[in-house]
Amino acid sequence: MSHFWNNAITEHQQAILSLWMERLLVLYSGKIAANSFVADSLSKALADVLRYGGKECNELSEALKDVTCILAVQAIPPSQTLALFFELPAVLRDYAVKGAPKQKLKESDMDELQKRLEELTLKAFDSYMMHRETISQLKVDEMKRQLFMQLRRAEA
Repeated sequence: MSHFWNNAITEHQQAILSLWMERLLVLYSGKIAANSFVADSLSKALADVLRYGGKECNELSEALKDVTCILAVQAIPPSQTLALFFELPAVLRDYAVKGAPKQKLKESDMDELQKRLEELTLKAFDSYMMHRETISQLKVDEMKRQLFMQLRRAEA
């Protein structure tokens, strides 16, 4: 992964995470409260995404799974759900410009970073859709059980 990810994100993870969470809470205002269990859980999962995002590993997959599992059950339209991953490049640019003057982004670093963030977003989308499919299947199964019970009562 890029020099920027390895250094800036790893060394300044908490500051970047704080900026990302601020954007997330604005993005999902009215849906996710700042001091809620959901926000805390998302913060922990997003910290893991930042920690492991520079490499392919099981921990990254688990972190993405945690994020998308939380988002899949929220009353947020699917088009907005993964928008938080589109906010990360802006957060990193802001941080590189304002928060870490000695961590200037080179064009090659930015291109590599953008590519990596696109890969993470696509993996998050796959995970999100898996969770949504599971929720849909659970709803179908519950409806089948209810219908079966109603038929049994009608026969009795």
